[in-house]
Amino acid sequence: MKRLIAVTAILLLISSSGFGLGDYGTPGEFLNWGAGARSMGMGRAFTGLADDASAIYYNPAGLAFQNPLQIMGQHVFLFYDTIYEYGAIVYPVSGIGTFGFGYVGLMSFGYDARDDEWVSLSPDPFNIMNQAFMLSYARELIPWLSLGLNVKVIAESNFGADSIGYGADVGLLAVPNEYISVGLSVINAVPPTIKLDVDDEQFPIIVKFGLALKLFGDRVIPSVDVEKELSNKDVKVRFGAELWPVQQVAIRGGMDETEMMVGLGVAWKPYYIDYSLSFQELGLSHRVSVTFAFGGFDVNLSAEPKIFSPVGVRKNTTISIYAVTKYQISEWELSILNEEGDSVRTYSGDEKPPTQVIWNGKDDRGLPVSDGEYRCVMKVIDKNGKEISSGGETVKISSSIPMQPGRIELEE
Repeated sequence: MKRLIAVTAILLLISSSGFGLGDYGTPGEFLNWGAGARSMGMGRAFTGLADDASAIYYNPAGLAFQNPLQIMGQHVFLFYDTIYEYGAIVYPVSGIGTFGFGYVGLMSFGYDARDDEWVSLSPDPFNIMNQAFMLSYARELIPWLSLGLNVKVIAESNFGADSIGYGADVGLLAVPNEYISVGLSVINAVPPTIKLDVDDEQFPIIVKFGLALKLFGDRVIPSVDVEKELSNKDVKVRFGAELWPVQQVAIRGGMDETEMMVGLGVAWKPYYIDYSLSFQELGLSHRVSVTFAFGGFDVNLSAEPKIFSPVGVRKNTTISIYAVTKYQISEWELSILNEEGDSVRTYSGDEKPPTQVIWNGKDDRGLPVSDGEYRCVMKVIDKNGKEISSGGETVKISSSIPMQPGRIELEE
């Protein structure tokens, strides 16, 4: 009877949420629902990209190529007092590799257990809880190939029955050049086993292959995933794309065998806010996730003041540089670009860059540049040949700034 009640409750949950359609009834199906609104907006075609904290879920090998410390959180409200959670922490360590911790949780509250004659079996409602805790490690095997591993603990609870299982995932990610990345992930390579009733339930082994292209300076990123569960189930194919029409805003779209998805992302360093909307037979589903990326191995610029004038009081701007990489920096270049994208001033070196560069508003020939907005961009290359670029920091030159402080008084 308990088993019947549990199965009925789970089926109600799945049918009401619209997540994981086609997977219900499969042990561990709550781990097939995706993680992070960014990847969800791309149709969950993320195995070959895996370049944010959701890599723990899709392909842990992707952690090895990530530089900043990251904290990601996703919270989704479903029907019938049900919530779906994803959280992740990514922590790179110089010379050792990248560590991560991930959490996936599907929880339903307030179920009323009844028998076949609709008589209550307990005065207190019960909860259904499905949780996964993942400890991840990833490292570059060679500069363009990485290996990642998840060790995970699965905890499930249903109507007083509790069970814990242990398993592992493994992944590879190859980034041979700046235009392509290819991923292979084996989910449940060591399958967890859960026992909530008489029978043991073993999670299926799932093999995923992903390909992502990075075009036009990472402004257009199409991706595709092919997934096969090692059972009699059909192959699944997912498609997705991410477009950056402007520097800080992304538009996404994707589809798989059950859903069509669109998404929107806003990058306001160090914060990234992502939203996705999926269209299903049962209706619409909304997801929101927030990522905080800071410190770690990264290249960032900040300028102060942001508005200055070579003929005014504030004649210079100071560009502060944060450049920390996994391996020793062999080259660096700081470019100041005009509104047409042409470089007007370049600073460079063959060693660790300075912490500050002062720009006096002149070009490489020593001539003053015209008024307008200028974008500061920096790139560094480490001893393994890997290039890391900063985001653009904008400064403005305005000759309308007063020549000197004070006030003007008119005599009668």
